[in-house]
Amino acid sequence: MAKIVLGIATSHSPMLALNADQWRRYATGDLQHTGLVYPPAGISMTYEEGLAFVPDEIRNRDISDEVFEKQVAQCQHGIAELAKTIEEVNPDVTVIISDDQDEWFYEDNMPTFSIFWGDSVPIIPRPDGDSLRDADVTSAITKGYGDVAMDVPVQKDLGRHLIDHMIQNDFDVAHFTYVKESYGGKVGRRYMREDGELDLVRETPPKNQGLPHGYAFVVKRLFNNQPRTILPIFENTCYPPNQPTVRRSYKFGEEIRKAIESWDSDLRVAVVASGGMSHFVVDEEMDWMVLDGLKNKDAEALQSIPRERLYSAASETQNWIALGGVLHDTDLNMELVEYVPVYRTPAATGGGWAFARWQ
Repeated sequence: MAKIVLGIATSHSPMLALNADQWRRYATGDLQHTGLVYPPAGISMTYEEGLAFVPDEIRNRDISDEVFEKQVAQCQHGIAELAKTIEEVNPDVTVIISDDQDEWFYEDNMPTFSIFWGDSVPIIPRPDGDSLRDADVTSAITKGYGDVAMDVPVQKDLGRHLIDHMIQNDFDVAHFTYVKESYGGKVGRRYMREDGELDLVRETPPKNQGLPHGYAFVVKRLFNNQPRTILPIFENTCYPPNQPTVRRSYKFGEEIRKAIESWDSDLRVAVVASGGMSHFVVDEEMDWMVLDGLKNKDAEALQSIPRERLYSAASETQNWIALGGVLHDTDLNMELVEYVPVYRTPAATGGGWAFARWQ
C-alpha cells in the first residue's frame, strides 16, 4: 500500500515574491480595497472603515523598512526549508490541497471539492497586469507563480482511486481530466457587512490559464521549478454559498489519508496544503488556534474554528485544516518552521504567513 511520508503547509502570498521595498509599494493597493474582512465577527469593510475599526495598538505598530526586511528574511527562510525538505525526502508523488481564485472555476461551475486527474497539467507564465501597483511589483508577483512554461506530470491512477474512494465514502467530488483553451467568468464575494451582504462581483475576461497559483507556487518555489509528479485537489474555500464547513474540510482530509493508504501501490506520498493563513487582514489569534491544533493533533479544536474567522482569503486556512485531517492518524509530527504576522498598513492589512512540515 502507498505510504504518506511527508506533510507540508505553506502560505503562497504574492508578498513572498517581493523584497521589503516592494512590500511597502504593494501595500498601496490595500487603500483601494472595498472588501476587507475583519475579525472577530467577520464583517467586511473598506480600508477606511477598517482603519477606524482596529485598536490603537494595531494602528501604531512598527511597519518600518527594518521590520519588513526582517520579516522578508523569515519568510524566505521558511520557503527554503520546505523546499530542502521535499528534495531530501524525494516523494514519488505530491498531493496538493489548495483552492482556486478566479482561475479555473467561476460561477458557471464552482464545485465544493474537485480532483484533477489528467495525464499532466500545464504551467503557463502569466502576463503582468495590475494597475494598482508598480510594474516591477506586478512582474515579480507573476514570476513568483511560475516563470517557465512546462507540463507537470499528474499521478492519474491515484487521482482515479481517490475519486472512487470519496464517492464510496459520502464525498461527492467533482472531477476533470483536461484544461480548456481559455478561462473566464464572474465570481461574487458575498461576505457580511453591517448593512447586509457585500455586493462585489469580479469579472475575468477569457484568458489562457495554466495550473492555478496555489499549485503553481508549490512547483515554482518548493520544487525549484522542477516538474515533480503531483495530484491537485481543490476545495472551494473562498466563495459562498457552497464552501465546505470547517468540520467538512477536516473530514475530507481524513478520507484523503484513507484513500492514499488503501491505494494498491508502493509509492511514497507527500501531502501539501497551499494557502493561508489569515489575510487580507491579519488575525493572529485565529492563526494560533489552527497552528496549536495542528501541533497537538487536536481534531476537535481544528473542527471548531469559527466560520466567521474564515471569510475571504483567510478561508484558505481550511487547506491546513484538511491537512490536519490527513495527518492525524499518522506517525508524522508538525514542526513550525516560521510564522510571520505581517501588518503592511495601519489598518491591519497583510497576513499571517506560515511554513510548517510534518516528518
